[in-house]
Amino acid sequence: MKKFLKIVAIVAVVLIAVALVVPLALKSKVGDIVKKEAGELLTAEVDFRSLDLSLLRHFPHASVELEGLTVVCAAPFEGDTLASVGRISVVVDLMSLFGDSGYEVTKLLVDKAHLHARKLADGSVNWDVMKPSDEPAEEKEPAEADEPSAFRLRMRDVRLSEAVVRYEDDSTGMRAGVDPLDLRLSGDLSGERSDLDLRLEAHRLSYAAGGVALLRDADLTADVTLDADLKNKRFTFSDNRLSLNAIALSLDGWVALADDRTEMDVRVNSSKVEFRDVLSLVPAFYTRDFENLTASGQLTLDAWAKGVLAGDRLPAFETTLAVRDGSFKYASLPKAVTGITIDARAANPGGTADATTVDVPTFALTMAGNALRGSFSAATPMSDLRFKAAAAGKVDLGAVKEVYPLGDSIALAGVVTADMQASGRMSDIERERYEAIAASGRLTVEGVTAALAGLPEVKVRRAAMSVSPAALTLSELGVTVGCSDIEASGTLSNYIGYLLRGQTLRGRLDVRSSLLDLNELLGDASEASADTGAAAAPADTAAMRAVVVPQNLDLALGASLKKILFQKMVLDDFTGSLTVAKGTVSMNRLAMNAFGGRMSASGSYSTAADAQRPALKLKAEIADASFSTTFDQLDVVRRMVPLFEKTGGDYSMSLDLATRLTQTMDPDYATLQADGAIRSKNIRVQNIAVFDQLAAALKNDALRRIEAKDVDIRFTIRDGRIATQPFDLSVGGISLNLSGSTGLDQTIDYTARVMLPEGSAGGILTAVDVGIGGSFSSPKITLDVKNAVKDAVSNAIGEKLGLSVGSSEGKSADEIRADAKAKGDKLVEEARAQRDKLVGKASGKLARIAAQASGDALVSAAEKQAQKLMEQAEQQIAAQQQ
Repeated sequence: MKKFLKIVAIVAVVLIAVALVVPLALKSKVGDIVKKEAGELLTAEVDFRSLDLSLLRHFPHASVELEGLTVVCAAPFEGDTLASVGRISVVVDLMSLFGDSGYEVTKLLVDKAHLHARKLADGSVNWDVMKPSDEPAEEKEPAEADEPSAFRLRMRDVRLSEAVVRYEDDSTGMRAGVDPLDLRLSGDLSGERSDLDLRLEAHRLSYAAGGVALLRDADLTADVTLDADLKNKRFTFSDNRLSLNAIALSLDGWVALADDRTEMDVRVNSSKVEFRDVLSLVPAFYTRDFENLTASGQLTLDAWAKGVLAGDRLPAFETTLAVRDGSFKYASLPKAVTGITIDARAANPGGTADATTVDVPTFALTMAGNALRGSFSAATPMSDLRFKAAAAGKVDLGAVKEVYPLGDSIALAGVVTADMQASGRMSDIERERYEAIAASGRLTVEGVTAALAGLPEVKVRRAAMSVSPAALTLSELGVTVGCSDIEASGTLSNYIGYLLRGQTLRGRLDVRSSLLDLNELLGDASEASADTGAAAAPADTAAMRAVVVPQNLDLALGASLKKILFQKMVLDDFTGSLTVAKGTVSMNRLAMNAFGGRMSASGSYSTAADAQRPALKLKAEIADASFSTTFDQLDVVRRMVPLFEKTGGDYSMSLDLATRLTQTMDPDYATLQADGAIRSKNIRVQNIAVFDQLAAALKNDALRRIEAKDVDIRFTIRDGRIATQPFDLSVGGISLNLSGSTGLDQTIDYTARVMLPEGSAGGILTAVDVGIGGSFSSPKITLDVKNAVKDAVSNAIGEKLGLSVGSSEGKSADEIRADAKAKGDKLVEEARAQRDKLVGKASGKLARIAAQASGDALVSAAEKQAQKLMEQAEQQIAAQQQ
């Protein structure tokens, strides 16, 4: 018995060791094989973080876990992620692998899957990732009807948790999404018939078609039991419950799946649906105090679909909604919305989506004594949209708070009156056949006020707009947003195509304003109202954000603006024209008072290529502007030209600039490039560390206060540095020639040639080279007198360096040598005496340096000349001996 137990123990240990070692040994190889096979079968790039095999985790079941799976598409969807999955876990009954009843998968878990399906206008889809086969498909012999399959799947538990799904169809304009989606499916998939239990929860469900949001942020739950005929792939709805927001439904009928199509006969059972439930589909009702909403009225809701869904082919379907004598009221509010009447129908006889019709002949309600009515119909939406719409009524916005809980964050007032009708075909709009379109009506707004917490208050004093087939005509608009006032008038054409299809809106507007505070409008609380003395915005106001220019606008704007506030800039008497087209605002012939002077400009602001990094181009001419005002108002000047802070006087400038902007509308200095020139008739600079140190080094206090005339400086900006070409300054008898660069970090790198007044530096040195480094606040000055001294020495002893040995006629060789040596010695002796004299007379650091350097150079030059005299003597001797 002991021997038997020992054998059992050894076998158990071996089996456990095998269960531990085999998965570890195979894991890396299996992972490599999976990636290799995926690369051979798919055009997409497949990768995962880890693959784990285990025989113990769910013993007696085997498990496989895949983590960090990503599927990245190839062209034309290159870079798009088709799918990313946090974790996939499969659990298989080990014993089923050795039997003949089929593989039993006890659990399949997919956790945190993100799926993004997309179809382009040309019909290509990003989920078509299988590589085409090079081999022709082989014809397969039909299987015997009574022969059981060698592979049967016995599924017990399938779970999808926290999935995010998005679908985009550019060919139809359809958009759908859900975030998150949880699904659980259980049942036996191995037999011919089975009951499948499906439980589903979907949140933030959205659906849009043709640019119209039909469902937004909805909640869908389902608890469905399907009678599954797995052999024929036919699924019949039996016991089931569905809810869409507050709407409780059930389904009757069946769905059958084939290889290339889906057949169905499904009807929605809506006998328990009430009018209040339908209101839950409107986010404004469902997301705010819905539990305190009471509603009444007669409601009829019917929906069914029957036929085949295959490719672009749709089954026949119809959805109808009718409401009679509807009303709703919030318990906490004094008044109700009454007289709600709705007739709506959407249908398709089966076939193409172009056969779909939508008809809303009646929509009416009364709100706090104000009656509203409207109607809408549409047909042939894909080929040539045919539409008819009308709206009429009067809305007292001040009464909205009596029927709807706006909350403390919103305040409304004013009256909106409308009476508009339009009908026609989209083809007539696109071809501008306005005579075939019927459109008329008028919209007026009076005394409207809208105040939202954290945003500037909007007041529309009066607005009037008339409708014609060709255009909307804005005859007047007077609006105040915060402290900004705007008046406008103009026309907008192709407005129907813009509203229905997102086509390009064209037109012209003339805009006038006495104050336009862009800091407040764009959300920069730190700068808002700084110039007007108004109260600052709250500290939590959103930071200024870059404005995205829509692609579907083609507008011409004429502007006459008395004052504009933008960041720290104050622009007065702004006039000019702007065009908005294809994501770009082009600025033409702009003129304004700026920086204490006058400015003209042209350029562009564009988000067409990159909405996150707008591109700015600007050509400007500035005349008679103030250095100090420019420093105060422009951040780029404060960062790159801090000298402006201590500079007095006026300047003129030409500038050609291009840069990307950040999301806070500041320049991206790494991309900033500019060329320009700055000119000043009278410039004053003082209390600058650079010039103070230069004055100390040169012993000339005139350099501490620069007053110069007719300055002309040309500059470039590249790689975060502003570089100046050589330019001249004249100060107190001293001439300077400067060139160099300043960086964003305010480091400086300049060279200067300083021409000294006559008599300075002992009368020897007339110029000195100066190196200026360090930073603007802590400069480092270096003096270089060597090159200047060479020039001074050459001028001082030029004549003496021209001495020669003279004629050798009648002289012996010794006499010639002696004569040359005497002249050379005398020249060197005079040079040394001159050096001692210069050094003795020098006073001051610069003078002593110059005197010593000059003297040493003088002696060195004399010694070289003495050597040349001896060489000349030897040449004369050699000539006599020939």
